[in-house]
Order: sequence, then C-alpha cells, then structure tokens
Amino acid sequence: MIVSIIKKIHNRCLLLIANLSYENKRKYLVKRGAKIGLGTRLNCNVLAFGTEPYLISVGENCLFAANVSLITHDGGIKVLNTLGYFEGKRMDNMASITIGNNVYIGMGAYIMPGVHIGDNVIVGAGAIVTKDIPCNSVCVGAPAHVIKTIDDYYQRLKNSGRLFPTPGMSPTEKREYLQSHISDKKF
Repeated sequence: MIVSIIKKIHNRCLLLIANLSYENKRKYLVKRGAKIGLGTRLNCNVLAFGTEPYLISVGENCLFAANVSLITHDGGIKVLNTLGYFEGKRMDNMASITIGNNVYIGMGAYIMPGVHIGDNVIVGAGAIVTKDIPCNSVCVGAPAHVIKTIDDYYQRLKNSGRLFPTPGMSPTEKREYLQSHISDKKF
C-alpha cells in the first residue's frame, strides 16, 4: 500500500514538472510515445493527450490553446461490451490522430479518434472535430466544418483593422501601444 501511494505521488510530481513549460510537455509526451514536432507549443495540459499519447502525431510549429482534448478512444463501446457483443470478448474502439504542420487548435476544441488534420489549419475554439480537415482551411462548430480557406481568413483579417505588430513587446509596451491605437476600447 505504501508503495502504491509513493507511485501516485511520484506520478503527480512528474505531471507537475511536465506542465511547467512547452519543452517539458513535449519531452514528457514524446517519452510516452507521442510524436510532436519542433516548435510546437502546448498551452494545454499534458493530460489533453489522454491515456494513449502514442497514438497521436503532431507536426512542427503548431499551437494548442488551453483545454484542448485529443481523444483516441470511444468509451461508448462499454455499452456493447456489457451487452455481450463481440462473442463475449471485451473490446476497445480506438484510432490514431494526426495533426499536420502549422496548425492552431483553439481553446476547448475536441479532436476525435481517427481524425487527420492537414497543414496550415485553424481549428476554432470549442470545435468538435469528427472528420478529416484538409490543408489550408479554417474549421469551426460542433461537429466542425470548414468555413473558409486560410487565404480567405487572411483577406478578412487584412481588411479588419484589427492587426497590430505587438508580438515580442513586453506587457507594458503592448498595453501602451494598443491604448494609443484602439480608441473604442477600455484597458
């Protein structure tokens, strides 16, 4: 029993350390079999990769927002197992997830088993991705569907008046810059 408690504490400590930085998260998940490309940043917790991180492949230069979930199995199989389907054997319903290069996964999005997301894709916040998403597209919704191309997204932003050169600024510099360039907002 003491050994069990020590193992649980050890595993909790590993999770805490893993979630301290993007690189710690990447190393933790790669050690557990996930393929995660260089430059990929995970603002989500490592638990977002579920219990089978070895079934997940993520390309380079991706960005995951908070509360993203990558789901490699369907728990609904429990009902069929309980009913004795599959000639009395217990089965799991599982599939891998593949995410290309330069992909943004918005806050609270769910990526379901068997999904392939192409390169240069934006997945909107709260989307539930149940089908493959082609390269160079933006998808939103539940279930997620493609609403525009990356080029359409660029044109809309370019004409929106909402683009500002703030990356790399300190929080103070950013606030001052935005206060002087956005007159209809309060900071």
